[in-house]
Amino acid sequence: GTQFIPTVVMLVSLVPEGIEGASYALFTTTWNVGGVLSEAFSTVLLRIWDVSKETLAGGDLSGMTNLTLLTTALQMTPILFVSMIPHRADDLIRMNQNARDGGHERSLAGGITYVTVVSLSVTYAIYISIMNIFDPGWMGES
Repeated sequence: GTQFIPTVVMLVSLVPEGIEGASYALFTTTWNVGGVLSEAFSTVLLRIWDVSKETLAGGDLSGMTNLTLLTTALQMTPILFVSMIPHRADDLIRMNQNARDGGHERSLAGGITYVTVVSLSVTYAIYISIMNIFDPGWMGES
């Protein structure tokens, strides 16, 4: 969707010239894997409180209320990271220059962390997909 276009514009201005396409591919891979993982995580969250059809039909909405409050709080957590986003074009240029001048150690650790998390996430997404093909409903979802 269009919601990540500002982030892509910032990303492209941070990467070295000539690898914008690869960076975009990594970004969209992360976005897509995040979608798969969020679905799996939401299924796990359904087990915390009873939100079954029978409970809801019986008029007990406490589980749905608790789950709604939890998921709303989780969706609000990115606000904690807004201060890390460059506020002006000058900040973005300074950030890019800092990374080129001596931020390689930090970039290496960040890169290793990123590749590890994405690799494990893709592996988990493949596992979830295979399980859903061969054993539908294996996580208890209806």
